[in-house]
Order: sequence, then structure tokens, then C-alpha cells
Amino acid sequence: MSGYTVIDVETTGLSPERHDRVVELGVVYVSDDGEIQDSWSTLVNPGRDVGPTRIHGITASDILDAPRFEDLAPYVLRAVTGRTIVAHNAPFDLRFLAHELQRAGLSTTPPSGLCTMQWSTAYLHAPSRRLIDCCRASGIQLDHAHSALADATATAQLLGHYLQLSDRQPPWGEILQASRNHPWPAFDGPYPAVGMVARTARSAVQDAWMGSVVSQMPRAADARTDSYLAVLETALLDGVIDTEEQAALVSLAHESGLTRQHVLRIHHQYVLDMAKVATYDHVVTDAEHAELVRTSHILGLGPDDLEHALAVAWREAKSGHSSPRRESTAGITLEPGDRVSFTGDMRVERPLWEARAQAAGLTTGGVTKTAKLLVSSDPNSLSGKANKARSYGVPIVSEGAFEGLITDVERSSLPPSVTTGGPA
Repeated sequence: MSGYTVIDVETTGLSPERHDRVVELGVVYVSDDGEIQDSWSTLVNPGRDVGPTRIHGITASDILDAPRFEDLAPYVLRAVTGRTIVAHNAPFDLRFLAHELQRAGLSTTPPSGLCTMQWSTAYLHAPSRRLIDCCRASGIQLDHAHSALADATATAQLLGHYLQLSDRQPPWGEILQASRNHPWPAFDGPYPAVGMVARTARSAVQDAWMGSVVSQMPRAADARTDSYLAVLETALLDGVIDTEEQAALVSLAHESGLTRQHVLRIHHQYVLDMAKVATYDHVVTDAEHAELVRTSHILGLGPDDLEHALAVAWREAKSGHSSPRRESTAGITLEPGDRVSFTGDMRVERPLWEARAQAAGLTTGGVTKTAKLLVSSDPNSLSGKANKARSYGVPIVSEGAFEGLITDVERSSLPPSVTTGGPA
């Protein structure tokens, strides 16, 4: 078999590890050439409360007659076996898919999949990671966002756009092989009769201010961080992150391999990026300031943290150096022994970068699965090294970003008397 299966799930919450469930599933079949061939979707009875109706628009009444996931499981297996799974923020959807199959008695590990969000930096000049912004950048109409079939269909069209731009010779060969060879469990029983239940048209939450800010904020170079922030932004849509959502975000960070220190840096950088967007026009309205206060509080930051972020943002805005689209390296740290690769024509000659990296205790060479990052003159490059890095989930950063990261390594290797200016 071949081809792509695009999936999208709406869920009761953020973390299947904390017993959140799928409440709607959308599936779209796409050919190897990028043509949409078929689709299906249904609401799913999660056997518990439906979660944030204010976001996905699904109520408890909607799912009363919907099938349970265990009834759908054989059809899901048939949809994905031997094919490449695709999703926008694939780690989120695939983690839920694996957990639901395990609950249905069909044990499997989270499969590899193609993430249209991760690859969007190579193919689009999209203003943000959000599906709706990626669609706008590629001329795709997305109506009824946060509806599983609408989101899956838009993602399928986005995939087709990528395939067209790559002349039907996509650079994600390793992902294709890994996904199509995934050892899905066998289903030997009869396929149950399942009545699919369509959702009732209902408006989901509006995210006008938050959406406009997110659209101007930099993408994270680290795929794990970008995936975490995509889920975080969904949780922020309604302006509240309750105790359950906070615990789910902690669980998500842990599952993504992000430490507490990583998450704190990510949150600090996120508020700083929001502050830069707010100050870019040299005016911070009362509503914008209130939103900054609310978001920093939700992210566990104090008034001093926000004050510092605004001070930095104002300083950059007044100096004319403010750039809300600058890439974010939140979540990335370099340590001696880490492998760094380089690609493209550099502003600084590559041998000089490699010598500096080696002097700081880093190793240099080609892109491998264990590489910490790839430095490129253009992070949106489609060079062989860049494509391999994306397939492996290796962050791609610019020379300017690498300058900051390696400077941190060099400072950390200096004795305290040098880094602090010596004894008083």
C-alpha cells in the first residue's frame, strides 16, 4: 500500500496520559501525488465529559449516539496501515491515536508521521505555526476551524501544496518509510457496524486578539518546543488554563522530553515575544497590557518577569531593532560534546564557525539523528542537509541564533572570576 492518511482529532483535553480522550476524528485519504481521494469523520463518545466545548464546539448532547473509539478502531487501523500518517502538529494527534488504540486492546507505540506544521517553514512564508495561518499563506480556505474534518481536509490540501512545490518528489523519504513500515497490530475479527455521527454546526471560541499576536510571533526552531507551544496556544484560546490543563501541559512537556528548566525558558521567551509584538507599533494599549499580565500569570511568571520583558521589548522598539518575526531558540541549549552541523553559504566562513564550535567543546560534522542542531544561512533552506534535519527533528537555526547559543556555551566554560568580573 502507499499514499497518505491525514488525521485530525478534537479531544477532551491536552494529554492522553492524563486520561483525555478523542471526541471527534477526521480522516482524509491522499494519493502519493497529493490528490484527495476520500474522507470520513465522526463524533466519538469518550465515555466521560467532552471537555472544552468553548473551543471545539461539541456538547455532551452531541455525542450521546456517537460510536466509541473501540468500535472505530478496526477502521482506523485499516486507514493507517501501510500508509504515511499526516497531521498538523503530528506529535499531538499521533499520541492520542496510539493511546486510543491501546485502550481498545490494540497495543501500539506512537507511530512516525509527517507534520505539516514542522515542514511549513520550508514551503511557506506563513506568519505562524497555526493551521489557519499556514492555509492563508498557501491560498487554502479553512472554514470551521477546530472541526476534525475541516482541519484534516485543510491539512490534506496543505500536504498537496507541499508536494506540488517539491515536484511530487518530497524530501521526507525516511518519514515515508518509517510510517508505512510501522508495526500496527493486526485485527482479525469482524468489522463492527458503526454509525458515523456528524457534528452539529456550532461556533467555536473566537481568538481574535490572541490569534493576531501569535501570527506575529517567531516560530521555535526546536520542533519539540513548537509542538508544545501549539498545544499551549490552544489552551490559551479561551483565556483560562485551569488546574487540569496545567497538569496536562506538564505531562505533555515531560512526554516531549522538555525539562522544567526548558519549559521555564520557553515561557519566559513566549512572554518576551508577546511583549515585542505589543510594543512594535510603539503603543501598548490597556487591553494588550491586560493580556500580557494574564498570559504571564497563566504561564507561572511574576510581575517582575513581565516588567523585564516589557523593558527589553521597549528598548528594542525604540532602537529600531525590534523584529517580532525573529526566530526563537527557546528550548535549545548547547553543551560540550553536542554535535553541530553547517549548511549553505555562510556570512562567516564555515571553517571559522567549525573551529569556534570545536574550541567550545562541540563536535562538528554531517547531520545525524543525534545532532543537536543545523546552522544554515537560511533556516528555510531545502538543501539535502536541511531536509534530513527536518526528517530527524533536528532544529535548524540561523548564524545569528547560533552566535547567541555558542556564546552561552563559551561563557559557561569560563571560571567564575571571569564571568562575574572577579571578586569585589
